[in-house]
Amino acid sequence: MNEKILIIDDEENIVQLLSLNLMCEAYNIDVAYDGEEGLQKVETFMPNLIILDIRLPKITGWEVCQKIKENPKYKVISVVILTASAQRTDRDKAFSLGADEFLSKPFEIKFIVDRIKAILEKKSKNL
Repeated sequence: MNEKILIIDDEENIVQLLSLNLMCEAYNIDVAYDGEEGLQKVETFMPNLIILDIRLPKITGWEVCQKIKENPKYKVISVVILTASAQRTDRDKAFSLGADEFLSKPFEIKFIVDRIKAILEKKSKNL
């Protein structure tokens, strides 16, 4: 497996938990702690999938998702919103911006890893 995953979240403990578990699954991981850094890493790292928090410093996760999905160069990147919000309006907004999945914190790490695997497997079959 050589899929690349970019984690954009300002909570270091969440980033570490996700990174460790996804690296154990042989994914190539990079991280960003705010939306601005996240957009820069999208350009340099070119991930297959992004795990994205909504409430980020500098640029919100909503803006990051929108910029990714509006850019023809990046719109094929899968986006998984992972946030503390479980509100239906946030879920609806995520999907309207082009997110592939909306998951709430707190979470069970195995479930997150399984969802990411499923999204990437489905994507590779559709290519």
